[in-house]
Amino acid sequence: MTVTTLPTALTAPVEQPTTAGPRDLAPEQVTTLLAPINPSRVQNLNGQSHVEAWDVRRWLNRVFGFGGWSDETLELACVAQTEINKGRWTVVYRAQVRLTVRTPDGRTLSSWDDAASGAAQNQPRLGDAHDMAMKTALSQALKRCATNLGDQFGLSLYNDGSRRPVVQWSAVHTAPKDPEAAAAEDEPVKPEPTPENVDQAPAAEQAPAEAEQQPRRSDRAEPGPWEQAPPQQQEQQATGGPSVDYLAKAKAAKTAAAVRKLYDAAKAEGAPPPYLAQLADVGATKPGAKPRKKAAPRKKAEPAPTASTSSPPQQETPQQAEEHVIAVAEVFEAARGAGVTDRDEVEALFASRFGCKPTDATLAQLREMRDDLIDAAQETTAA
Repeated sequence: MTVTTLPTALTAPVEQPTTAGPRDLAPEQVTTLLAPINPSRVQNLNGQSHVEAWDVRRWLNRVFGFGGWSDETLELACVAQTEINKGRWTVVYRAQVRLTVRTPDGRTLSSWDDAASGAAQNQPRLGDAHDMAMKTALSQALKRCATNLGDQFGLSLYNDGSRRPVVQWSAVHTAPKDPEAAAAEDEPVKPEPTPENVDQAPAAEQAPAEAEQQPRRSDRAEPGPWEQAPPQQQEQQATGGPSVDYLAKAKAAKTAAAVRKLYDAAKAEGAPPPYLAQLADVGATKPGAKPRKKAAPRKKAEPAPTASTSSPPQQETPQQAEEHVIAVAEVFEAARGAGVTDRDEVEALFASRFGCKPTDATLAQLREMRDDLIDAAQETTAA
């Protein structure tokens, strides 16, 4: 009996390639990735459009499957820990994260590295401050990595907050260029909860503000009265008309409660910190307003006889000079945490309240402004 031996090449198992490319994604995955983001997933905070970190994880599971992606913390470091007042802590972390996605058969498709910082301001417990800052930094870094996957992960929001898809098609794939039907119809996404500020004052007593970084609101809503567009843009916006002039209405209001309602409406529309601060100041002058919460005064030296009451002492010790420099820096740091990053804008906001620049102010004025900004940002975070 003759036994025929087949060539080894015909009997050996076919090995899958160790690397993967875009064509290894399933058609359903490509269609989902090319779809525009569902508007209900988009959040807006003071003009900054974004998606929540938990929602990004949900969509990574939906597109790539459980175990089809992973994130790795490459770096997590505490870069600042400051006791801003006795028992009140501000902590900042820096994180670098790597996101890796895989094909349905488990091969690595691609990975991306990105980094971000996260802050927890004016927290009553040091442990909570570290926890919040770490989670914020890690979440922001993951979200930045995920934008490389396109519109479903918030890429279009970098286009001035637009939800219209910016990828739409890929020459590598044959999926339709306008996959509107692929957008998932989920319930609106709500922000993740944050620790409560136990010493928080009512919003009308504060000058709110958290941040994220863009001075303009997105094109998903009419501009507020705090936004001054160029004349040609104002003409283009004439058909829609401007938003309510909350500041004018606040000045005409008869009670602090009425101003509080206007304040809440402006905040919901995305008014920036300086505008809300003006509303808060107007509310503080109305009948029924509660006393403003002020920081406990720190130990300070008596001013020299020749010193102005609106400026730091001219003949100050090195320790006093150092305290004043630190206090000025703390005001600008608190303003950045509240979303006011322009130095001129911070000085204008300070001058509208105290009639002088931060560098010419007293320690008490600097600390009062700093604490109001921190409390306002904390109030927005807890809300």
